[in-house]
Amino acid sequence: MSKETIVLSNDLKELERLSVFLRSLSAAMNIDDQTLNLLNLVCDELVTNIIMYGYPLEERRMHTIRIDIGMVADGWGLQITDWGVAFNPLSKADPRLDLGVEERQIGGLGIHFVRRVMDGMRYERVGSENVLTMTKRRVKEEGIS
Repeated sequence: MSKETIVLSNDLKELERLSVFLRSLSAAMNIDDQTLNLLNLVCDELVTNIIMYGYPLEERRMHTIRIDIGMVADGWGLQITDWGVAFNPLSKADPRLDLGVEERQIGGLGIHFVRRVMDGMRYERVGSENVLTMTKRRVKEEGIS
C-alpha cells in the first residue's frame, strides 16, 4: 500500500491541519466527497479522544499522533498510531441506544459511530504504541458492479 503520512502534535488545534491533509489527498486517492467526509469525522473523533484521554493534561503538545492513509484493493486503509496510555476502542461496549438521553452513560457514541462507519478495524498494542488499523471500502455506484 502506497501511503501518505501526517504527524500531529496532541493539540486540538491540529484537527484543522488534519482536515486540510485529508482534503489534499482526495483527488490523488480518488476519495469521493461522502467518503472524505466520513474519513474526516472518523479521524476527528479518534484524534480528539487521543488528545483528550491518551496523555496527561500537562503533556499537551509534547507527544505526536501519526496517521497513515493509502489506497487498498477495494478502498482505503487508515492507520492511527499514538504513544498514549493503552486503549483498545474495539473493547468498549456499544452504548445503550434504547435508553433515553437522560438515562444513558456519558461517552461512547463517537467510538460507536467509528465502528459503524468503517468496514474493518483492528487494534494492536505494539510496545508502547496504540495502533488502530481501519479500512473503508469504496462505495459502488448503483447499477455498476
